[in-house]
Amino acid sequence: MALGRAHSVAVTGVDGQLVEIEADIGQGLPSVHLVGRPDTTLQESRDRVRAAVANSGEKWPDGRVILALSPATLPKVGSVYDLALAAAVLHAGDSVPGSKLAGTVLLGELALDGRVRRVRGILPAVLAARTAGRKTVVVPESVLGRLGWWTGSPCSGRRHCAR
Repeated sequence: MALGRAHSVAVTGVDGQLVEIEADIGQGLPSVHLVGRPDTTLQESRDRVRAAVANSGEKWPDGRVILALSPATLPKVGSVYDLALAAAVLHAGDSVPGSKLAGTVLLGELALDGRVRRVRGILPAVLAARTAGRKTVVVPESVLGRLGWWTGSPCSGRRHCAR
């Protein structure tokens, strides 16, 4: 068994709360299970993230993948978690070292080809990450220019989920 972790933010209205994403790769038939109160859009992330990782040249794990979003009591809505889900799986599979993810929050939807797309609620999510003491926030490159000015937080823009 292998375990990987990444972080994102759940936004409700104008408030954001840090969400820890754990990826567990275990024995069993290849499958992906999401737990932690995911909505329909987040359930669809299983397919988006898997395709984005594979189409970016990374290897998707062969076994059973469980993705847990915590706190479990908080509803998770939307596709903002895609980039963090991919990072957690790649961390569990030893493709991304944990040191690269430490202190980082990842925000963005993944296209099937691995491009990172903008999502709703980026500004409150970045502010919540800053309040939680996170050093770096990774956002879609298309919104990067607007965020640093508003938040004063160190943001890093990504165009694609590939390394």
